[in-house]
Amino acid sequence: MNETQRMERRRLRRMPAATLALAWRPRKGLFNRYQPAEGRDFSRNGLSLLTNEPGAIREGDSLELQAMLSMEAGSLSLDSLIATVRNVRDGGNGQQVLGLEFDFGANRAMKSEQTRVQLGRIEGILERSEKLRLRIQPLESPSGR
Repeated sequence: MNETQRMERRRLRRMPAATLALAWRPRKGLFNRYQPAEGRDFSRNGLSLLTNEPGAIREGDSLELQAMLSMEAGSLSLDSLIATVRNVRDGGNGQQVLGLEFDFGANRAMKSEQTRVQLGRIEGILERSEKLRLRIQPLESPSGR
């Protein structure tokens, strides 16, 4: 047994993680700054995010998004994603949960096949990362200990 094997005390092997960073701003207005947001879920057609701007966004509003998927091996980023707010829910603690649908007809970048491919890649990486996380999670004992 070599020294690194003796020093390793984790139950499961450490796996690279993928994290999705999101920022948004209203599409109307030229000088609005991007606000960071926590992603709740993601698909190639839209996403759900948690924001600290209660009451600022309504159903039907158009938002511009930045998304960056960071991985150990590098990152994928998409700027100027356009999405329409489809639903707004109370997230508690003065936060809102926004359900967004990407608007693939909004501008030239959103109409491009490259944007759709990148969104699909991000979806696939996040899906594989979640499946791996669930598979390597230690099982709880039936007795609840």
